Amino acid sequence: MFSGFFTARIYAGHIGLIAVHTWVPWLLLGTLWSIRRRDIWSAVVAGLPFGMALLAGHTTSLLYVGLIWVCFIGFQLFGAEEQGGRGVEERKGIITNYQLLIIRQVIISGVIGLLLAMVQLLPLAQFTQLAGRTAEASYEFATGFSFPPAHLITLLVPEFFGEPTRAGYWSVPNFEELAAYAGILPLLALVVALKRPTRQIWFWLGVMVFGILLALGSYGFLYKIFYDFLPPFRLARAPGRAMFLYVLSSSVLLGITLNRWWHEVQEVHWLKWVVTAAAVTGLTTIAATGAVFASQHPSDTSGRLWHQLGGWAVAAVLFVVGGYLWQGSGGAEVQGRGGVTRNAFRFSPSTSHFLLLLLVISDLWLFGFKFVRTEPMTPDAFWFEARDVFGEANGRVLPWGISIFSQNGAGQVGLESVFGYNALEVGANSQLAASVPDPRSTAYDILGAHYVVATSALDQFTEGESGLQLVAQNGSAWVYARPQALPLVRLVNNVEVIADNQPAIARVHQPDFDPSQTVIVAENPACDVGRGSGTAELLERRSGYWRIITSSEEAAMLVVSETAYPGWDVVIDGQTAAWQTAYTAVRTVCVPAGEHLIEWQFRPRIYWYGGILSLLALFFVVMAVYKVRD
Repeated sequence: MFSGFFTARIYAGHIGLIAVHTWVPWLLLGTLWSIRRRDIWSAVVAGLPFGMALLAGHTTSLLYVGLIWVCFIGFQLFGAEEQGGRGVEERKGIITNYQLLIIRQVIISGVIGLLLAMVQLLPLAQFTQLAGRTAEASYEFATGFSFPPAHLITLLVPEFFGEPTRAGYWSVPNFEELAAYAGILPLLALVVALKRPTRQIWFWLGVMVFGILLALGSYGFLYKIFYDFLPPFRLARAPGRAMFLYVLSSSVLLGITLNRWWHEVQEVHWLKWVVTAAAVTGLTTIAATGAVFASQHPSDTSGRLWHQLGGWAVAAVLFVVGGYLWQGSGGAEVQGRGGVTRNAFRFSPSTSHFLLLLLVISDLWLFGFKFVRTEPMTPDAFWFEARDVFGEANGRVLPWGISIFSQNGAGQVGLESVFGYNALEVGANSQLAASVPDPRSTAYDILGAHYVVATSALDQFTEGESGLQLVAQNGSAWVYARPQALPLVRLVNNVEVIADNQPAIARVHQPDFDPSQTVIVAENPACDVGRGSGTAELLERRSGYWRIITSSEEAAMLVVSETAYPGWDVVIDGQTAAWQTAYTAVRTVCVPAGEHLIEWQFRPRIYWYGGILSLLALFFVVMAVYKVRD
């Protein structure tokens, strides 16, 4: 939890990612525990960490959780020694009874975990079919924030390219996506482990290399294979997050190696030479680099270079201290050169353990402390400045030219953005909104955007009949009114049927199309729309509920500028009606002539289905806990 991978995520606010990865050690431990116990009830309990990881909710992180679990299961099937010590007999054929046991335990755990999370997984599966990222699954998108090979040096010197809180950061974006420092002691453990590797050590070393190769993304070859053959990787991005496999493997290898070092007879004389050689090399490198920096970079870049020099010095000191502490923490009897047995303790076992633990925590905290702070999670000051312009005014806003990392600030200050929450964009809305890259676009009229907010002047969009009108500038916030904005609810009397989305969107932008009078649907409406006039008034609107009153001489189409999403029900004067998607993205329903009360409610039944399955799984887990305890 103190690694750079996690502390940088705390700095960036990636709490969902941390919540998912926190369950990985418990998942692996539970799997191994259930295999050793060999009973069904333990497999049910072992499914709990998997379910909790799923419920943590960071979908892209689950890709790497799944990869780790699959690798671990594969090792238990084909590489690890049999657990449990009961001497299970082999079945005749290509698979043993022990392997069948592993498969059974894992299947039970996986099913229980999935069922526990169904209350969230079923809605997620539905959303995935409609998500905005589905339309953006290019390789360039998927490999955004790949781990550059040059950043491998940060596994040894974590601030080689600086850090964003004090010294500044001078490499490719983003710092938090590329931080994976696991400490110096795990690197020393890797050297010791390779002196006499076991199958377990080779496995975790393989996971480490696999994670690094995958994290390279567009800089390597492996991520392209995963992108081509595993569709979930087309919906994710930031391959650098695969460095979690490196962090996990480093931690496990450190634990395995220290455990062997403390409990087995070891030859230790070579370790002091490794440490000494590393120290001499490190100090020589530091001295030479410092001389070069002083002579060639006396001005602008000297601060960065001296910062790197300090990082090298810290790494060298930690390596030397760690090496000598390690050497002094061996088992009670250690075989030295010439077969002579001698006591290798320089410290008592408890003292050496404490000192090594203190070194690891100090090392990681020296890097990570600056990223952990307690302060309110406030949006950019720009959003407060924009809100002050609006005062009591109502209307949706269109953020223009604002980073996706800042767009969510609209909701945090009480403004309603056309884009909603950017991580949960519905694909149809994104396609309609982005169809013409102009804030005067008819698409934004349909989506109900009354204002445009930007961080700079938009003079290039102020011309023409639909030109933006400056309301005010406050600090860094520029607020414009959109004169052609349509009301959130309205009645229209013309209907055009266009089945395919792209032609429908193209029609929206044609000069002779008027969305205030015409609605586009994919199928003929349920009633014959007349030509009479009518009005629609929004009486009440809150989360998941709209109440509207309409009055018209003839049947008309009520258009609601709100996302068309499964789960919305519409009732006209107490009678359920069928609604349609309008303009590919919003909702519409046919309203008879006369005066009517229309109520829209969001009541997604899919949550009930998922909730029932989750409760059923929870019942089995509780029962399994009692069975295992007995």
